[in-house]
Amino acid sequence: MYRFYQKDVFEIMEYSFNSLSEFLDYLDNTPINTKVWNKRNLSSARKDDGWSQTKTFQEARELCKFGYHENFDKFLSLKDQLSKYIKISYNSKREYNYYVGYAPNVKAYLEGNPLSMFNKDNSPKKHVDIYYNISVIASVSAKQIYHRGIITLCLVEILESMGYSVGLNLVVLGYSGNQIHYTKLDLKKAGERLNPQKLYFPMCHPSFLRRLIFRLMEQTPDVNRSWLDGYGSPCSDDVIRWLIPLKENDIVICGPNEMGVFGQDLAKDADNVLQYISQFKSDLINVENFRKETGKTRSLFKQHLD
Repeated sequence: MYRFYQKDVFEIMEYSFNSLSEFLDYLDNTPINTKVWNKRNLSSARKDDGWSQTKTFQEARELCKFGYHENFDKFLSLKDQLSKYIKISYNSKREYNYYVGYAPNVKAYLEGNPLSMFNKDNSPKKHVDIYYNISVIASVSAKQIYHRGIITLCLVEILESMGYSVGLNLVVLGYSGNQIHYTKLDLKKAGERLNPQKLYFPMCHPSFLRRLIFRLMEQTPDVNRSWLDGYGSPCSDDVIRWLIPLKENDIVICGPNEMGVFGQDLAKDADNVLQYISQFKSDLINVENFRKETGKTRSLFKQHLD
């Protein structure tokens, strides 16, 4: 679950959780590192609901455990609409006529064609792991976090509709001096059905980072006092790719500013995310197809964002 090790010149403090419940249990049963923090300087407990969008640490914990419901219907509506207009280029399982198959082709049979059965290319599913880094700078707005979450959930659904097996990993990668704090939490395993209600809070609400993850940092035994000044800075995309052993199809979702998610126009933010991903996955993401559609539908998104 936790390990401390050296990689090049960096000290890595790494957590791994198999579920949200395992993560919350750890927070409930682990003491604060009082060598660095005390009750007066815990950012996770600060009384500032404007920045974190919750009044207390306990409120954030309850939302994570029991679900966050505010504007959830609007969230689902936006996600479903966005899914319709994100276009991704892929080769679907090819259907063809053959001597044997899963269903008869009546037209071919009546025409006397010996290839009168529908068959499909049943090659194994390709797997994609998405690494969603929620570590952001302090000035990132709640709307930017919200948009990035919607876009990522849409991406999961679309990849699965294309026949990919998708795993969704929430990661937090921040650094201070020569230390890196790395948390990996499995939000959705490959083959598991996507549950938007379960993922809405950790992916779309600022308090998951600004209260719950900050509490995890406050409990970490090996942090030094440099983390007191702002709880570190987010790692850039290249550092993430250096630390995490990515496979061929894996996708990294990094900071909103880095990916062009500014929280004003959902369609434009999604366009920018796909353009960013296409730098690494040009064979998968077809940005031009998406751009053609979003030009027709921006007014549709804006009326829901007002």
